[in-house]
Amino acid sequence: MLTLVVALIFFGILIMVHELGHFLAGRLVGIHAEEFSIGMGPKLFGFSRKGTQFSVRALPIGGYVKFLGEDEKSDDPRAFNNASLWKRMAVIVSGPAMNILLAVVLLTVFYMSYGIYEVVPEILEVVEDSPADRAGLMPGDRIIQVDGVSVEGLQAQEAVEAIRNAIRQKGGNELEIVVRRDGENISVKLVPEYSEQSDSYVIGIVFGRIRRYGLMPSIGLAFNQAGRIMFLMVDMLRALIFRGQGLNEVMGPVGIVGEIGKAVQAGMQQLLSLAVIITLNLGIINLIPFPALDGGRLALLLIEGVRGKPLEPEKEGFIHFIGFVVLILLMVLVTYQDIMR
Repeated sequence: MLTLVVALIFFGILIMVHELGHFLAGRLVGIHAEEFSIGMGPKLFGFSRKGTQFSVRALPIGGYVKFLGEDEKSDDPRAFNNASLWKRMAVIVSGPAMNILLAVVLLTVFYMSYGIYEVVPEILEVVEDSPADRAGLMPGDRIIQVDGVSVEGLQAQEAVEAIRNAIRQKGGNELEIVVRRDGENISVKLVPEYSEQSDSYVIGIVFGRIRRYGLMPSIGLAFNQAGRIMFLMVDMLRALIFRGQGLNEVMGPVGIVGEIGKAVQAGMQQLLSLAVIITLNLGIINLIPFPALDGGRLALLLIEGVRGKPLEPEKEGFIHFIGFVVLILLMVLVTYQDIMR
């Protein structure tokens, strides 16, 4: 029950942010919204403000903003069909853009609250009565060589991985480590011990630490990480569409609710990470040039710009209707796949 409640709130926030992007952009450029809805189907409750009906509907499978003159011609100067091309494009793009912005905000909160686990080739901590402790290794020692293999000059992550691999491969046999301490190279010999907790041989040193960031550095990291995730998503999407790769891994509503349930059990940190992935997915998928999606509407506006005149509202509405039917069928297929898993 808790998973279902969290999932409804989760989806509600993501949908509301997306539709809020369309709504606010419309307000900004002077296009009137007749309705702002969270959910589909029968209306549960709502209220009216400044000529716009705000409503919550029974089916939590999406949402919409209905603009005046969006699907039919209107003589009202505030109508969507009477706005300039760039204004209409701005309204369409603003939904996905808000999802991407939400991801940046969530990542910023993540870096400020939880930080990043960083590794350095310098020993940060020595476990008491461990092989490293008995051999005389100390916090602040910088490992430069393991069993004759130099790790000096490597990037921090690479150096630490090389050190860990060397320790694991040595097993329970004697190991020589050279560290630099106060400008002097010191060589020590020790025997790694097996750890049931990590299921590997260890010597009792800690390289990693959690580093939390301030507001401005977190914002910079958030934009960078959001960009990297989106690049990977676009690459995966391209492989899915053109080569069919990852088709069996596509997840629908049932699968996502399952992942939300796991994240709820794991804690807020995991839930925040999942929210970032889903909101970026929502933003990117909506930009696909497919009818009924924001990308499809944007593509038709680009065609209008090339032709110099818009499509007839009836034809455009029919195109989006066909696209909507296909999307519903795809959702049913993916949901079936989720259940069969």
